[in-house]
Amino acid sequence: MAILNQDTRLVMTILFVGTVSGANVYFYANYGYQLPWSAFSHAVLFGLITVGAIMGLKAMFDLAINERIELWFLDRKIRWYWEKKGRENQQRQRLREYTSQYSPVTPPAPTYQQTEVVSEEFLAAIEP
Repeated sequence: MAILNQDTRLVMTILFVGTVSGANVYFYANYGYQLPWSAFSHAVLFGLITVGAIMGLKAMFDLAINERIELWFLDRKIRWYWEKKGRENQQRQRLREYTSQYSPVTPPAPTYQQTEVVSEEFLAAIEP
């Protein structure tokens, strides 16, 4: 899952493998002893069943619910982003209201009158 960081994914993987291995130990302890094989054959079969169960369940989860989990995390992240933007906009609005209420009144900027008359001396100086 792209949303989760590496440490969280590692912990989830360890818990998943532990759970599947524990379930396999339970079922093999209850039903595996009835198989008429040697200890080495039981060890190999137990290992293959454990690894196969882990890989099978992982593939099934990836196909069935991985996309749903990713979309849920993405929707949650988008919702948090827009909530944060809304809070920031509310804070900006409050600051604008505060500054408009309590800012000192500044005098208007001086205006300069533009004259439309250009002196003859100026025109004579710039002509070649």
